[in-house]
Amino acid sequence: MAIDPANTVQALTERTEEVVLIVRKNVEEVQERARKLSDADERAEALKESTSIRLKRSYDEENSCCNQKKRKLVVVIVVGVLVIILIIVLLATGVIPAGSSSSTPPPMPTAPKP
Repeated sequence: MAIDPANTVQALTERTEEVVLIVRKNVEEVQERARKLSDADERAEALKESTSIRLKRSYDEENSCCNQKKRKLVVVIVVGVLVIILIIVLLATGVIPAGSSSSTPPPMPTAPKP
């Protein structure tokens, strides 16, 4: 059995071309997957940013409402405390008379004479 070198070279050449085609196809598929992964990564990043922005806005709106309510409550408490302090000061200085509502003071009790 004689091996024909021309046939062997031809067979190897054909096999090499098949392998080259397979490798090229695999490289193209890998490049396509890389593009798809890159696109998916970009979409995921955009979704992440938009979601975080929406959550931040929602959180800010929620806190804004609560902060306004807290501010109103603090203002009401401060005004109430100031009114109480003002009434106490006016009572202590005599601007507002404490006791009966008549303008004349009640008579002073006197001791009985023996």
